[in-house]
Amino acid sequence: MTYAAFDLSLQGGNPVELYQFVQGLNRWNFTTSESQYVYQTTPYAPSSLKRDRIKQSTDIQKDGIKLTFARDDVFASQFIGAAPDDVTTVTILRGHRNDPDQEFQAYWKGRVLSASTSDSKITITCESIFTAIRRPGLRAHYELSCRHILYGPRCTVNREAFKTTGTVLSGGTGLVIPVAGAELKPNGWFSNGLLVVPATNTTRFVLAHTGNSLTLSRPLNSPSGTVVSLYPGCDHLTATCEGKFNNLDNHGGFPFIPIKNPFGGNSIV
Repeated sequence: MTYAAFDLSLQGGNPVELYQFVQGLNRWNFTTSESQYVYQTTPYAPSSLKRDRIKQSTDIQKDGIKLTFARDDVFASQFIGAAPDDVTTVTILRGHRNDPDQEFQAYWKGRVLSASTSDSKITITCESIFTAIRRPGLRAHYELSCRHILYGPRCTVNREAFKTTGTVLSGGTGLVIPVAGAELKPNGWFSNGLLVVPATNTTRFVLAHTGNSLTLSRPLNSPSGTVVSLYPGCDHLTATCEGKFNNLDNHGGFPFIPIKNPFGGNSIV
């Protein structure tokens, strides 16, 4: 029998859902069955996870789902606090236990966005895969500062030409870490820049830079001695583009537009 035949049957169906979570090279498989279920030689461990209703509307932002796990669940607990560096995708397969052909259907697919805790539960919010096919509208703004992404294709600056190699020192707190080599550049040189750990391909945005101290947007759990690459930041102003990167020809701002709005009703003279 096919999946549809079991699903439309009044009493012959015995539905089961399989949950696949993929995060880089890591993979977790769960099932709503009370015992382990094997599908295509892959075992799915029984779990108490629950989901809310799957929705389908004209607004893909509202078509996400929430998955509820026990507070002590090892998989779900990793999303509390700082989220993992890799994107975690979610695939829900639906079939029937008594189907000898194991004809499962992809019931829902998306990725993990965030997590919250309440009492003895962890709730994971997921967005639909259809959000990935959104097309941006006109995003080029007529503004004073540069509208291009630093080191992006329109910026054209080669970040490797400005790379500084450093080493993580002891005494960091996760968000604020000392890096040997950062003190060789003026304070603020790496503000709004990037810190990359080549060994793990981990990237952190640098919020502030003073001496060898870097304040990161998210904690970095790298031990002392870890080699990192530092890339300077940009405030998207004309003077920085020219003086720091010698890239004025590709500056995406309009520094000479009038400060006063000519359509505001007041005289601009």
